[in-house]
Amino acid sequence: MLSTGCIGERGNSPAGKPALQLRRMAEKLIGSLIYGEHEIPKKSRTWQQALKVPVTIGLVLIFIGGLAYKFANFREEGRVQLFIEAIRKAQYDVAYQNWDADARYTMNDFLQDWGKDGYYTKGMHDARVTDSSGKGSSVVVYVTIDSLKYPVALRVDKETLKISFSPISKYPSP
Repeated sequence: MLSTGCIGERGNSPAGKPALQLRRMAEKLIGSLIYGEHEIPKKSRTWQQALKVPVTIGLVLIFIGGLAYKFANFREEGRVQLFIEAIRKAQYDVAYQNWDADARYTMNDFLQDWGKDGYYTKGMHDARVTDSSGKGSSVVVYVTIDSLKYPVALRVDKETLKISFSPISKYPSP
């Protein structure tokens, strides 16, 4: 018998092919859910594993922030260290060149403060930069001198890198 193309006959009608494909797709989906052919979900991470990346990022940011704080005033602190070395080696002319001197603060005044038996250097064996803080166009650098009770606050201009006494200090005057 010839096929008449009835809709009821499977596979013979043009409409039968899409229906057959849908049935096969449905069998695949249902079969995978019933018989375990589906994808196994990932195990959830433990709280230690979940926190590993954020904690690492936080520690790296803290480290970078610490480096930025330490080296923020590197040039100004270096200039004060050169000044201290010149004072130690009794190179007062070199130290005075780094000082922001005007007509009122002469070389004699400088030597009374920073000379061999000056106010700040009398009995000095060790002097070092201990702290600094930026204040606008200048940086206040604190120098601890072993013969003094409190650190000396020195102001360093950011542009010229000239040193002078700071009017602002977080410590009492020595």
